[in-house]
Amino acid sequence: MKSLVEAKTVKSWISDDKELAFIDVRETSQHSAGHPFFSISIPYSEFEINVEKLIPNKKVRIVLFDNNNGVSEIIYKQAKNLKYINIFILKNGVEGWIKSKFRLFDGINVPSKSFGELIEKKFNTPSITASQLSKKQKEKKDIVILDGRPFDEYNKMSIPGSVCCPNAEIPYRISELIKSSDTEIIINCAGRTRSIIGTQALINFGIENKVYALENGTQGWFLNNFKLDNGKTKFLDKTPSNEKINELRNKVVNLLENNVEIIDFNQAQKLIDDKNITTYIFDVRTNSVKKNELSKLRNVPGGQLIQATDKYIGVLKSHIILFDDGDLVRAGMSALWLKKMNYHCYVVNESPEKIKNLNLRHEVNFKTKPINLIKLDHLKNLENIHIFDVRNSVDYCNKRIKGSIWTNRLIIKKNLKQYIKSIILIADDLPKASLIVSDIKEKDHKSVVQVCHWNETDVEHYFDYIDRTKVELDEKFIDFNFHTHLRHHGNKEHAKNYLKWETNLIKKMDEEERDFFR
Repeated sequence: MKSLVEAKTVKSWISDDKELAFIDVRETSQHSAGHPFFSISIPYSEFEINVEKLIPNKKVRIVLFDNNNGVSEIIYKQAKNLKYINIFILKNGVEGWIKSKFRLFDGINVPSKSFGELIEKKFNTPSITASQLSKKQKEKKDIVILDGRPFDEYNKMSIPGSVCCPNAEIPYRISELIKSSDTEIIINCAGRTRSIIGTQALINFGIENKVYALENGTQGWFLNNFKLDNGKTKFLDKTPSNEKINELRNKVVNLLENNVEIIDFNQAQKLIDDKNITTYIFDVRTNSVKKNELSKLRNVPGGQLIQATDKYIGVLKSHIILFDDGDLVRAGMSALWLKKMNYHCYVVNESPEKIKNLNLRHEVNFKTKPINLIKLDHLKNLENIHIFDVRNSVDYCNKRIKGSIWTNRLIIKKNLKQYIKSIILIADDLPKASLIVSDIKEKDHKSVVQVCHWNETDVEHYFDYIDRTKVELDEKFIDFNFHTHLRHHGNKEHAKNYLKWETNLIKKMDEEERDFFR
C-alpha cells in the first residue's frame, strides 16, 4: 500500500516549518476548475518532464493528489523512479479534501493573486479608477502611466499613453523618466495583482511622488468602454547613471536589513550544496543581456516571479536566491515580497559573470527515450491508420492534419487497449510524445508507434493535408485553462467574472491560509 495521508494531516503540514510540495497531477482544466489553495499543477501528461525543474530536492516531502482515480498511484511509481524518496498520496484525492471541509479554489496562480489582495488590504494601497485616470489625461495632468507587465503583454493591449516597465524594473529605472516629485505615477497590469504590487513597491522604496494602482488594469479600462491601444512598443529601458545606481543600492540595502540576507558567492554555493533544503536561484532582470552565458540559471523577471510564484517555485517554505546586475534593487525588492510569501530569501552581492560559476548540482534523472520519427510526407500514402494529435489543444483547434484526432497522455493511458496497435502521433514537443510512446510500449512492446514532428514551415508545404477549419474549445480538451478565458478576447462578462474572482479570493481563504503569509 502506498503512503496515504489524510487531508487534515496535509493541512497541518502546510502550516508547519518544514518544506512541502503539494502536487495536483490532474490536467490543467481540472486544476483550474478547483484545487487546494497551496497546491501546484504538474499534470500527469508532462509530469516527468517538469517535476525535476519544480522540485529539485529529491528528499523533500511530497503529497500527490488526483480525482481519486488511480493517477496518483501511477505518478508515485514515476516519482520513485526519478529517485524521490519522501512521497505521499492524499487519501481519496480532491474528494477527501472536500469531505474534510476544506475549500477548493478555481483559477490559477491563486496564492500570488491572493497575496496581492492581502497587500492592498494590509497597506491600503492607493488606487485610481479608469474614469479618474481618463479625466486626468483629458485635463493634461502631470502623470506617467507605467505598465508593469512583460513587453509581450503590453504590446498586445495597453492603456493609451502608457510606457512598458515590468514591475521589478520600476524602482530601478523610474528616476530616468520622472524628473519632478509633483508627477503622479499610475501603475497598471491586466487586472489587479501586478498593479497593486508595483504601486506598493514604489511606496515602500520611499519615492516622493504620489503613486496609484489603476483599479482593475486594462480590463477595468475596457469595461469602462475606453479604447485600448494595440501594438505599442514604448519600453523604459534607460539605465541609471553609476552615481544613481549607488544611491539606489544603498537605499535597498537599508530596506533589506533584518529582512533579507545579502550573501556572497560562497554562501550561495553552500545553500545550493545543502541536500536537506530546497534552493532555487533566479536571475530577476527583465533584459538579461548575458542570457546565453547564464543559461543554466533561470531568468524569471521579478514581477512575474511574484505574480505566478507557483509556476516557478514548487516547494512551500523553500529557499530562494535572487540576483541582478549587482545593483540589488531588482533582486532586493523581489526578495522582500517573496519573504512575505513565506520563503527564505537571499540576494547575491556578486556580478552575474561570477554567479554563472555556481554549481547548481541538480540531479536530473528523466531521460527522453528514442522514438520512431517520420516526416509529414509519409502520411499521404497511409490508409486505415489512426492519427492522434498530442499538441496543445489550442493549436489543434486552429490547424491540424486532416482526419487526426486530438488526445493527450492521460486519455491514452485510460484507453490503452484501444491504442495497442499501429498509430501515428502528431507532436511539436518530442519529450511529451516520448512519454506516450513509453506508456504504450510498456503495455505491449510490439506496438508500432510513429511520431510525426509538427513543424510550421513543413506544414505550409502540405496545404492539401491540413484542415484549417476552426474547432471550438470544449470540455474534452482537458489541457486547457477555461477559467474566464474569453476575457482575453473582448468578452466583458468573462472580464467582470475574473475581477470578481480576484477580489473574492481573500474572502474564501481560511485563517491558516491567511496566516501563512508574513
